[in-house]
Amino acid sequence: MILRPSLGGSTRRNVPFPLDISGMPTARLAYGLRQLRAGYTGNAIRVRRDTGGGSGDDDEADVAFHNREVSLNSTVSTGGTLRDFVGSNTAHITTWYNQSGNTSTQQGGGVWNGYATAPDATSTTHTQQPELISSGVFNKGLKFVTSGGYSAAGDFLSVANYRLPNTDDNFSFIFSGVTFDFTGGAGLISNLDNFNDGVDMFGLNTAAYRLAVDGNDEDSAASKPTNVRMIVSSYYDRQRSSSQSGDGKSIILRVSGVETTMDVDEDKHVSNSGRFRIGCRYINNNPLNGLCREVYVFDSSAGSGQAALSDSLKLALERNIAIYNEVDFA
Repeated sequence: MILRPSLGGSTRRNVPFPLDISGMPTARLAYGLRQLRAGYTGNAIRVRRDTGGGSGDDDEADVAFHNREVSLNSTVSTGGTLRDFVGSNTAHITTWYNQSGNTSTQQGGGVWNGYATAPDATSTTHTQQPELISSGVFNKGLKFVTSGGYSAAGDFLSVANYRLPNTDDNFSFIFSGVTFDFTGGAGLISNLDNFNDGVDMFGLNTAAYRLAVDGNDEDSAASKPTNVRMIVSSYYDRQRSSSQSGDGKSIILRVSGVETTMDVDEDKHVSNSGRFRIGCRYINNNPLNGLCREVYVFDSSAGSGQAALSDSLKLALERNIAIYNEVDFA
């Protein structure tokens, strides 16, 4: 059975807040162009206006939610609406605010590396900031622009004060968006310092997606959809490995509901300089050519041995994302 949100009983705007689903633990990171939990009262994004005249005027403004989502009717911190602020110009994303409500960046609580607040995804380099509005046209997500092919520089956002722990703790990565037709490996989410020395999730040029965990790569069996809305979800749970008396599904990768699994029994290795990024695989190599609408990260408490999300909560969250973002979901 395929869930087709456009034909479902719930319309996209009245689905529950995804992070308020019953039993949902606190996310480590949560970014969206809609309000992800009822208790979140902050802004959605911060944009930089580029008038196209060289460096542009570069005025910035915070953007609020309008009817629970970002639209041209959203109010901005400089006064008026997003439509008024940008006009026919281009709006680049400088900050994607973290809605998780998590007040710790350290695995297990406390302050990590001097940071005590939940981290936002940012870009301070003008040429690497994704676009929300392109020449007056409102995109259906954050548009990551790649010029010169997949190995060239592209847009991406960084979370400088977050990384996965260098242990066997579990995690969940969820990405919702669109990949354009491309050749090469397009990075969706990256949390590593070097190839195969950490964790990253990306699209392959062999019409599939991949979750790489310390050199153990799980490829999706489903074809890589391009130019359509999709959800890529990846989960790592070492306790589910057969060597730990689990069910042999220590890596789970789902593309819009179609699942592949792999049995591995190896800790992640994320070096100290590896940080979380949205829109590329490694620094600016293998960048995303596409749109991103929502990103979620869950990880377990240090040493707890508990999965970051139960199977039922994973499915409930993915279905919520599918309905709101109008994704055909198996």
